[in-house]
Amino acid sequence: MIRAVTTIRSFGVFEDFRWPGNLSEFNRFNLLYGWNYSGKTTLSRVFRCFELSQRHRDFVGAQAQMRDAGGGLYDLGSYAPSVQIRVFNSDFVKENLSFDSAKANAVLLLGAEDIAKQRELDDLRIQLADLRSQLKDREATQSKEQSDVDRLLTRCARDTIKNPLSIPNFDKTKLEQLLKQVSSNAHSHILSEEQYEAELTVYRSTVKNALPVRVFSLASVEQLYEKARQLLGRAVGLKQDLPELAGNFVLEQWLDLGRSLHRDSANCHFCGSALPASRLAQLSDYFSSEYDALMRDIEILLNEIDAALAQTVRLDDEASFYSDLAERYSAARIEIEKQTDLRREFLSSLKLQLEAKRTKAFASLECSGVPVVGDLSKCLGAALAAVNALIEEHNARTSGFEAVRKAAQQELLLHNAAIFERDEHYSQRLQVIANMKCSLGTDRTQAQKLEDGIRQIEVALSEPQKGAARLNELLAAYFGKTDIQIEVTADKQFQISRSGVPAKNLSEGEQTAIGFAYFITRVQDGTSKVEDQIVVVDDPISSLDAGHVFNTYALVKTQLGGAKQLFIFTHNFEFYNLVREWLADDEGRKYTDKPRDKWKKWAAYIVQKNDAGVSSIGALPKELLKFKSEYHYLFSRLHEFDQDGGKDFEQLLSLPNLVRRFMEAFGGIMIPTHQGLQAKMARLFADEVERERVWKFINHYSHQTSITRSLTIPDTSECTSVVRACLGAVESWNSMYYQDLVSEVSSMAAPA
Repeated sequence: MIRAVTTIRSFGVFEDFRWPGNLSEFNRFNLLYGWNYSGKTTLSRVFRCFELSQRHRDFVGAQAQMRDAGGGLYDLGSYAPSVQIRVFNSDFVKENLSFDSAKANAVLLLGAEDIAKQRELDDLRIQLADLRSQLKDREATQSKEQSDVDRLLTRCARDTIKNPLSIPNFDKTKLEQLLKQVSSNAHSHILSEEQYEAELTVYRSTVKNALPVRVFSLASVEQLYEKARQLLGRAVGLKQDLPELAGNFVLEQWLDLGRSLHRDSANCHFCGSALPASRLAQLSDYFSSEYDALMRDIEILLNEIDAALAQTVRLDDEASFYSDLAERYSAARIEIEKQTDLRREFLSSLKLQLEAKRTKAFASLECSGVPVVGDLSKCLGAALAAVNALIEEHNARTSGFEAVRKAAQQELLLHNAAIFERDEHYSQRLQVIANMKCSLGTDRTQAQKLEDGIRQIEVALSEPQKGAARLNELLAAYFGKTDIQIEVTADKQFQISRSGVPAKNLSEGEQTAIGFAYFITRVQDGTSKVEDQIVVVDDPISSLDAGHVFNTYALVKTQLGGAKQLFIFTHNFEFYNLVREWLADDEGRKYTDKPRDKWKKWAAYIVQKNDAGVSSIGALPKELLKFKSEYHYLFSRLHEFDQDGGKDFEQLLSLPNLVRRFMEAFGGIMIPTHQGLQAKMARLFADEVERERVWKFINHYSHQTSITRSLTIPDTSECTSVVRACLGAVESWNSMYYQDLVSEVSSMAAPA
């Protein structure tokens, strides 16, 4: 239960209220009395803010705090107790009923058999709210994960592939397609640095012209070697030895030449002397026909070797090849040059040996110091074949250039996709996202099932006719007749009707009665037991006759008396007296003699506003507890002030209102005419000066017509004289009546 409203600040007429230390705490039943505009409705709005767990729209900066029986403190807008608060006030009526359209929000009543369904409905709603909260968090997580992956894909597609490889229109969608190809075996698509550079070179290359295959026609080194070997092995038969020619090839050539020049001459062309016949015979024997044949054959072979040495291998420039082939071509070309150099060395060696053979015509020589001829020819042929193979590869690429370039591009794309797959753990992240989506799908399916279950239960419980029937029962109890009825419309709203016609011109009293009956129906709707609720009722009496006041009291006691805690606010003294009698019945007739903190069930308070317009909550004055009329209370306050000699300074603030209300009540009792107090003043105050003083006092100070007047405090002597004049008027009217009033007030025991 709520034990106290510890503070109220900046909430309308409650500027800075603090629960007085000497004020008894709230009990199970609480009666709060106060005149109109004293602050009761504002106080009920404080309770309603706690009911709704939100601040009032007109007092967003207000502060308030309540304390419960366990000492727990709850600030405004944060009250979340296990006990539900229900507040009836003008705000509740405005929010739920429209008297202009004669309609109201439907009330759903739950029977005992529906309570379990309602609890199930509440549980499903909690589950759905929790699930939706989880869905929201999971959707946010999944969305972030997907956004991160999309961002990585976009960056890779742009910065790793599109821009570096100059592939227009390449985007993350195309990268995703590549990733599908490499995901199962990414490492097999990753190229080494050398492979990547090679593919990149092919991709970036431009088309080259086709090259002719090289057909090389070189003299056969094998044949030349064989001829040389045979010539070197030939030895001329010697008929005449000329020792002087031994080792002198130049002289031998000179004599051989001279011999041919002197074949038809008898004299020496050099010295002019006669040539001896014997000398010519010697030379003829030495330079035989066999010798001449050998020299001739050697000369012919030397010419062939010179021709072979003059032969060259013409090759294309490296720039004619694709860059990746150029390096291999260069190696093949070097090999050819190496082999041709070896060929020249080989032929030069043969030439030297043949030239030496000229001086050794009479000896058989070995062809020595040369490489194996077969290996030389084989290696040169292989080198030439390698060049032609590169030419064919070059030409093949030229003929299928676009296909090769596309293939290189594809290898580069797959490589980059595989690197992305490996480094960013793309497949794993996709699986995580897929798992999230699957979980979200499961959760959404579960949420749909919960929504379907909630709708089914709501349909099963949606019986506004129950609420309408209950509301009509209460209205019949209120008015004692059934002309005002609540009917259920096709859209399941409540229609207020009078004799079957929408009732749009209800009196203020009828509106209050319908609103309060509607409130009772809401309290009893079955969502929670009445005995588990804290109920606050703010003035359920408005423009109702005495019979309806009794009916309202009876409804409060019978329908709301079982609440865990009940607060009743009222300005109507008849209704107050009925509730006070209820208090007296529960606490015992001598309850006024007991200290208020010893009362078993009840607590009683007054809500009042001072002349500065600030409201507060205080203990209900003992006079209001003692007597059944406000009239006695007003007289006791004036009589106490008169007896005290005006020493109670605080009473000066409210004294003008007290005087006016008492004189209006006294004039109404003694002069039962329809005239107002001013018209009755002449009969109540015989002295004209006194009459004018009293009238000006109660008319001036009890009406706050300006800021200056509201801040003015009546003079003590003026207050004393006015109060004495009023009491004197009562005594003059009927002294015995006056003495009875004094006796009744004076004999009253003051409660603690």
